[in-house]
Amino acid sequence: MAIWSGWLATALIVIAGLVPLVVRLRYGKRVPPESPPMRTHVLLGLTTGTVAFVHTLLVVPALGAPGAVGGGMLALGAAGAAFFLLVAHTGLGFQLRRPKLRQRAKKRRAHLTTALLIVAAVSIHVIALLQAEH
Repeated sequence: MAIWSGWLATALIVIAGLVPLVVRLRYGKRVPPESPPMRTHVLLGLTTGTVAFVHTLLVVPALGAPGAVGGGMLALGAAGAAFFLLVAHTGLGFQLRRPKLRQRAKKRRAHLTTALLIVAAVSIHVIALLQAEH
């Protein structure tokens, strides 16, 4: 179950991240924070955070399993970083929901930066675990 929840969280990260990218490509501009695509992005993001938390809870009892141990500290460290970044990313996203947010551009850049770091950390986590299987 831990593996499936991890892949589900990974898929949700990709889908949630694609929403603003597709909207930007389709319309050539950002849409307002209260628009339906951004509400979808927020809903997917919150779902992702929930699934990531459940994944963490499911993995804890399996930490002694050969696959988890084989991934080593790189896999565990990347997982911890990804979860921390996901929480920070969510906090920034909630700030961006406010239409009259001051320093919106700065918060948007931080939101994008944490998104890219999440992708990097999850990628390292997955690669380390897949390498441990072989």
